[in-house]
This record gives sequence, structure tokens and C-alpha cells, in this order.
Amino acid sequence: MTIIEELDEDGNVIEADDEAARACKAKIADMEEKEKQRVEKQFALAEEHKAEGNKLLAEGEYAGAVKSYEKSRTELNMVGNEEEARKRHKRDCFALDLNIALAKLKLQDYEAVKQNCTSALIHDAKSVKALYRRGIAQAALARGAALFQEAEAKGAIADFEAALAVEPSNAECARELGKLRAELRAHEKDLHQKQRDTWGQVFGGKTVIEGEEDAPPDEPLPTVRPCVNTDKHLIVSLEGASAVGEGGAKLGPLQLDLREAWAVGVAGGNAASRTSLARLFTSEAKTTSGRVVIHEKPRKPGKRGEKVEPLDRKMLFGALAALIAMLASTEFAAVGAVHLWIMRVFGALGLGILRLLFMIGREEPLTLRAEVAHRGAVLPAMATVEELIADQLARQIAPEERRQRTIAMLAAAGFQGTGEADGTPAKYVEAGLRFGKLPEEQKRLVQIVRCLAARPEVLIFDDALAGLPLDMQARVLRMAKRMKQECKVSVLLMSDDLDAVCYIADTMAVIGQDGLFCEKGPALEVLETPRHDETRAAIAAELSRMGRKAVNGGPLQAQCKELIGNAAIDGAWLPPLYK
Repeated sequence: MTIIEELDEDGNVIEADDEAARACKAKIADMEEKEKQRVEKQFALAEEHKAEGNKLLAEGEYAGAVKSYEKSRTELNMVGNEEEARKRHKRDCFALDLNIALAKLKLQDYEAVKQNCTSALIHDAKSVKALYRRGIAQAALARGAALFQEAEAKGAIADFEAALAVEPSNAECARELGKLRAELRAHEKDLHQKQRDTWGQVFGGKTVIEGEEDAPPDEPLPTVRPCVNTDKHLIVSLEGASAVGEGGAKLGPLQLDLREAWAVGVAGGNAASRTSLARLFTSEAKTTSGRVVIHEKPRKPGKRGEKVEPLDRKMLFGALAALIAMLASTEFAAVGAVHLWIMRVFGALGLGILRLLFMIGREEPLTLRAEVAHRGAVLPAMATVEELIADQLARQIAPEERRQRTIAMLAAAGFQGTGEADGTPAKYVEAGLRFGKLPEEQKRLVQIVRCLAARPEVLIFDDALAGLPLDMQARVLRMAKRMKQECKVSVLLMSDDLDAVCYIADTMAVIGQDGLFCEKGPALEVLETPRHDETRAAIAAELSRMGRKAVNGGPLQAQCKELIGNAAIDGAWLPPLYK
């Protein structure tokens, strides 16, 4: 019913019949409510079909899953044009596109996968799942054709790179990217060789393919590959650093960066060369050439009108303390030459204050080692386990919270004290279990946990996991990986266990027999497509020892996967930020 308003001579509205107006408003409200209920029904029907599709997908009925997802999409297309309904429609269609792409990937309908993933990327251009699945589909199309499809391969590489830019720690993307890059290079090399052979026969001599004028046709691929972590803050770096290790073995010159929230694996060489590398990073070994550079974090720009000091305030305060001490010592020494030693004492005191404040201003990297000298002798046997770990936690934590944090860290690491069946970290801590009473492997575990509790900027594992039970190794790696991701800790893992390197390392380097890095690059690329003979030999030796055909997917990695969702490892054990 249409209500027509009329105006009187003075311009006032003449109200229509009140009852008719109320009836009209009630009818409109009723229609709106019915439309709202219809839209909700459409969403409910769409959700039912989607749930059915998820069930079929989990059961391996991929074709049936696709049909259910398409029914869900049909229901969603009838939800109307209200703003809130359209937002829900967009969100639900995005999820459907991803699920349909997964099902069609299983059905090997790769063209359809590309379409669904492209549709999903319209809603979210940074969806790692959509980029990864489209990359897989394009890689399959590149490999499946009679001739290797270079365009599809390059499209897949672009998708994998885009996914890694959003989620650098995605191991699946990194592995597929490494494999596809190697295949594309092999294809290009084979294509160039065929072109040389063909045109050589035509012209009766050797031909030069475009882009190869300055390089021999059989020049090996570079063993230093580009990395994707250059946007992360650089903490410490070796710039052509060399050192002499035990027995006079030479190491370097080496070029290696440790960056924030990044893990670097180092394999090859021997235990002595890896320890020398650790000592270079911690400044325990003297460089014979090159240098070790510790990079300060960039300062935030000050407010307008605020003066930004070029030096750290603690450094300035320390220098001032040293200056005051030196001046005071001069006054005392003026009494006579007999008291000249007082100047030296006060000067040393001032410089000591400077050094102490400098150390407080920047955390030093912590090193975990496996040598006998570091397996317990350096820690007091009469100290309790709680004291050794809680002492590394921030001073601002209340005593009870320190105890609970200590217990949580021990539980996450799988600490079992003396090995008693009914022993728990909480019981051992409450009973005041002493470090000297522990078996050897538990002492080493306590040392590792103690280093984690300090929340260093750089965590260096120098063969620290060797000899520990597999479950403990997996737990420590899971803890280190969580600290890398959530605390932005830089991890340097040096080990011959390529299983451990493959699990945690984002990039890796291999030390050759000459003390130089024979190969560097993304860890999965290096391990799956090695380019240097010494890298291939090291990988072959490891696979032979383990009786496996591939580095990826070893027993340690399997153990780490089993710990996903572990309540203790995912619990509140991370050391607090403030010191």
C-alpha cells in the first residue's frame, strides 16, 4: 500500500491514515525478516554441502567431494545483495575454491586447479595455499607434456616464490621450488645442446647460443645460490674471515650471514672445523684474515625536534664512568710516584664498568657444544637444576613464575631426571634435584635448556645433539624452531646429521676439505640437488649410513612431526623478552 503525503496551505504534512501506515511498515518488516531467514537458510544449505564435501575429501572420494562443493557454491549464489551477506559469500567461496582445487589436484585435473586457485587469489592475493596448489598444478602440466613446458614451469616457480615471500619457513614450497628450478635448468641445458648439435650440422661447425657467448658450454652451475632472506635484519656476519683450528687446520676465508628469525645449517668438514667456525662467531677464535661483524639493530627515528644520539646511551654512560675514574686516579697519584699504581686500579675499574655496560647493552651469542669438557664439568655439581635454569631467566620475573617457567621448559625438552618411572619435572624441581646426580645425557639436556632460557639473539649448536636420544633431539629442535619463529632468534646448527639440518635450516653451507664452503644456498635445494662433488659425497655417505634413498623424511624429521600439537612444547615455556 502506497502512502501519499499531502501538504496544507501552510506547508504542513497532512498525515495519512495511521492504521494504514502501521500496516505498511509491518508488511515491510515482515518481508525483510523473511528475506533474512531465506538468506540464512541458503548459507545453512551451503554449509551442509560443504561439510559433506569435506567428509568425502577425507575419505578419498574426490569426484563426489567436487560435486558437493559445487552444490554449496550454487546455494551461495542465491544469498542476495546485502553487504553483510556478500562478505560471507566472498569468504565462503574463497574456502570452496581452495577445497575444489585440492580435490581436483588429487584427480589430476590440473587446468581446473589453476582456474580455482586463480579465483581464490582474486579474494586473497597472498593465500599461500592457493599459490602452492596452483604452482603444483603448473609444475605437473610442465612435466606431463610431451615436451617440457617452459612457460608452465616459470609460472609455477613464480607461484612458489610468491608463497615463500609470504611464508619463508614453508618447507614444501621450498622443496618444490628447488626441484623445479633444477628441472628447468636441465631442460634449458638440454635444449641448448640440441640447438648446438642441429645448427652445427647445418653450418658444419660449432655454434654459439644466445646468452652463452662468454661461458663455456659445459660450465658447472654456481655452487652459491641466491637466498630469500635478505630483508631480515643481519645480526652477525663473517666477511672473508679465516682462522686456524686445532692441529693447525686452516678454515676460510668464509662468507656467512646469520639473520634474525633464520636458521643456517653447516655440514661437512670435521668436528674441529665446525668448532672453529663456532669460535669465529663467538669471537673466541682470532681471525687470521677478514673480520667478524656484529650488526646493531637500526634505531627507530625520533620524534620531530628530538635529538637522536649516534651512540648507545649505555656506551656513553660507560665511557663517562671510565673518564671519571681516570680523573680521580690522577688526583690520588699526584701525592707521589709511589701511588702510581692507584691510577692503574681506578683506570681498570672504569674500563671494567665500560665493558660491563657494553655487554648489558648487547647480548652475546650462546654456544652449545658436545665436547667432554662442556658436558657438565663447567656447571657446579651441587647446584640444583632449578637454580641453573632459573638463573638465566629475566630478573623481573617473580620467584613462583620463574619456577613454573623452569618446569615448563624441562617438560618441553623431555627431561626425566634420574630416569625414575614416576619422576616429573615438577617433582624434581620441588625436591631440589642436584645437577651432579643426573646421568650424562640429562646433564647435556639441562645445559641446552639453560642456554634456551637466556633467550640469546644467536643460538649456536656445535654438534650439541650428537648422542642424545632421538626423542630429546626432536624436542630440542622443535623448541629451537619455535624460538626462531616467535622470538626471532637466529639459529646456527652445525652437524653431520643431515636429517637435523634438513628439518630446521632455511639455508645451509657445506665445508669442503680445503676449509672453504664448497656449496651454499637454500637448505632443501642443496640437499636435493647438490652441485658440488663433496656435497654429493657427504649426502651419499649419510644416506648409506641411514639406509635411506632421500635426505628429506628421515626418522628425526618424522619424530619432529609426531610432536606437532604436543602440549608441553606448545605451552608457556618461552623465556620473556625483557632482561
